[in-house]
Amino acid sequence: MDTAVVRLFDPGTTVQWVRHFRGRLDDVSEVLLSLGFDGNRCRGHLTYIESQERFVLTGTLEGVVLILNESDAGGLITGHITGTLQGEQIEAEWTNAVHTLGGSLEAKEAKVKSLVPKPCGENKWVRRYVARWNNGRIDLTLARVNNNLLNGYLWIEADNKTYAIKGKIFPDDHYEIQALLPGGKTAAHLQGSLKNPQAHDCAWVGSGEKRTFKLAQRSKLPVGCLEYANYVSSYDMQYPRPECAECNSTLDRRAAEWVEQCKTTFAAQKKPHRPENRNALRASGWYEVTCWTETLFCGYLTFAESWKDKTSGMSFNFDLRTGKEISFDDLFNRGFNAKEWFAEYARKESPKMTKFAADPAFREWLAAEGFPMFTIRRDGLELSTVFHPVYGQHSIIVPYNLLKPNMRRDNPIADLVK
Repeated sequence: MDTAVVRLFDPGTTVQWVRHFRGRLDDVSEVLLSLGFDGNRCRGHLTYIESQERFVLTGTLEGVVLILNESDAGGLITGHITGTLQGEQIEAEWTNAVHTLGGSLEAKEAKVKSLVPKPCGENKWVRRYVARWNNGRIDLTLARVNNNLLNGYLWIEADNKTYAIKGKIFPDDHYEIQALLPGGKTAAHLQGSLKNPQAHDCAWVGSGEKRTFKLAQRSKLPVGCLEYANYVSSYDMQYPRPECAECNSTLDRRAAEWVEQCKTTFAAQKKPHRPENRNALRASGWYEVTCWTETLFCGYLTFAESWKDKTSGMSFNFDLRTGKEISFDDLFNRGFNAKEWFAEYARKESPKMTKFAADPAFREWLAAEGFPMFTIRRDGLELSTVFHPVYGQHSIIVPYNLLKPNMRRDNPIADLVK
């Protein structure tokens, strides 16, 4: 038995077992739970594997119901864990001492105690599926992100539309997703199973219409992930890793620069280790893929920090043939002021948004922030806001037929511009 756990019990107590459970908080920060049990009471430790920060756990296990208090080295309660221990699996919620912050905790029993970190992107991926439907092409990109959530896009040539995708994948590899129209309205519900990830049927139900797409996997990408957590602070960053060395170097650099900014803030804040500061400094970075073809890989990176009121973001539009990012200069003729043209186009199109008329605060935010980012889509260039914690991320598509007169003949997306 783990003597560090046994020593947490009163002398003479018969400890029935000591078990180790390895998992993640919010599917990101890797932790090891070492728990002992005397027939009623639980004692043990929660250790952040990356930072080696350790907390004491005390509580009860009644049947499968697990209730634990988390305490620091000074004996002060810093958090609570409430959930179940069934078989080899812990499924619970973690909250801070005053229940103002929380997150999910999933952990599976580890036969050997180990504090060697595992990559936090190990259960994340990005997959591209292709199919034919109604004499046209279909392109589906699915990204598995935190907590088994899925995002991505679905391009249906016969509809001449790109739908944003949001949904979830379940433990049996069954998924349920929604195809969303601009503004977030659901166009259709889709479901399928990735038990055979190479090929599967996807069922579409929308507006009384049923469709079946026979999807074949074209590519699968790993996900880069950086994470760290201790008493006061935490950061996590996820980003895709396309089959393009120079593209990966660019994404690696941007992720590393953001992490260094977080570390600088953590060092400057110097918050003492007290319960009220538990997990007070938090930062997360995530991604979205908006277009993935044999020659293009495009999307967004978004960054959110608890010490800032606003999120920040950037887009990426990679030419997979060269590894270079595509700029306005690569797309448009000299003399065409793309930035000004797009700003004017956005001013004209913004009032058509549903929220624009209904929410004065939304209009004020949109007027102040505008659409500073762009990505390439199958059906046009997408102008996008930065993600907002309340309003989300909003975009406007500029069809290629409007842009074609001003585009260079040798532009790198000529195959999309009809």
